[in-house]
Amino acid sequence: MGHSRCGAILATLEELRHPSEDQSKNLRSIVDRIRPSLTSLLETDQDPDILLQQAVRANIHSSVNQLQHGSEILEQLVKKDGLIILGAEYSLDTGIVDFFDGLS
Repeated sequence: MGHSRCGAILATLEELRHPSEDQSKNLRSIVDRIRPSLTSLLETDQDPDILLQQAVRANIHSSVNQLQHGSEILEQLVKKDGLIILGAEYSLDTGIVDFFDGLS
């Protein structure tokens, strides 16, 4: 589950726009994990709010994919037992959780 106005996503977008050498080791680890799912989003000129929403959802999609295919146990549970792994986004403004199916 991702959430609106995610600080990790904001930090990653900022690092992609303006790379920094002064990032803490912990923040660098988070940014490096998120970076691959966001790189292509910066190739278009978009409204910053739309970009942030798309970045949050891209990271959710990447996380779902990692859960579905990054663990042999989970992958087998999906294939054989019908386990469903869904992405979701929590809105800090409204408290509503939107679930996304079809994120395979």
